[in-house]
Amino acid sequence: MTNTKMRERLTWVKTVATPGIKVEAPPPFTAEELPEAIASLMAMSDINRFSHVVMDGSPVNAPLGLQALKAEALRLFGGQLKPTHVKPLTPGRALALLPPARLPADLQWATSNPRIADALARWAAVVEREASCVVSTEVQNLVGRNLRRWDGTLMPLNRSWVESEVTNLTGEDRAIARLALVLAKAPYQVDEALVEEVLRQDQREERFIRILAWASFFAARSFAQRIAAASGYSLPELNLAG
Repeated sequence: MTNTKMRERLTWVKTVATPGIKVEAPPPFTAEELPEAIASLMAMSDINRFSHVVMDGSPVNAPLGLQALKAEALRLFGGQLKPTHVKPLTPGRALALLPPARLPADLQWATSNPRIADALARWAAVVEREASCVVSTEVQNLVGRNLRRWDGTLMPLNRSWVESEVTNLTGEDRAIARLALVLAKAPYQVDEALVEEVLRQDQREERFIRILAWASFFAARSFAQRIAAASGYSLPELNLAG
């Protein structure tokens, strides 16, 4: 790849990821390459949000179980990366780690690259399945409606904005929706207080990881949909609650 092509692609990424900037030129990718570019941005959006809470340097003073998870996650991640230094990378090799699934309507931007579409379909299905027992339909619907109305603009520095957005929910649902919305719109505002509210009713780390994985994925999926729309795709509304 030439330096010119790389600069074009970096400029495009910066443009589509910046709220309020209109994309004047077509994406500098082929029809097969574009889904991989959008999916890569989606994956990084998900990882950045999730790691903001659970990895070292997080502003959250996690419970002992989550502290152990941080260390274990780093160990496992390092172990998973090791073979990439000694074996050739094979596109699609990891697909079998998750069961086959149907690609959701809002991820149809990936269809021109079957490998990426397959990966996204499997990823979406497993996150939704694991979250279904801990995140209520009411929370999913509220967060979904809220993110559909949001264009990616920066939120106020204080968190008063989120309180009006969760006012129709109570108890555990309100705590989960609050965390999900802050993680989506202003992840730098996530702190220990938000996490403690979610853990107050149930301290199980497994439950919290499911909630956090869903919230991170939901935010990343919404982010990817905005980028796809800016790239010229016509997509239905995001609806993770079915």
